Amino acid sequence: MQAQGSTIRRQREESGYGLTAFAKHIGISPGWLSRIERGKAHPSPDVLRRIAVALSHEQTARAAITQIAQHEAEGPDVR
Repeated sequence: MQAQGSTIRRQREESGYGLTAFAKHIGISPGWLSRIERGKAHPSPDVLRRIAVALSHEQTARAAITQIAQHEAEGPDVR
């Protein structure tokens, strides 16, 4: 399994994580994460799994927030 560093970086940034905070969140050094994102290092399957899980949780949270905000913008729910 090959990591796509630029995709990892884009999704991390879209999630609002800085490099250092995200690296700490997934349990690796900021330098190692930077090398992964620049395509200079190849993470183990375990590290890729931790990255994927962390990013998917952030995407799920963003989707939920967006849905709530859209619902709120529509006005009160009258039944």
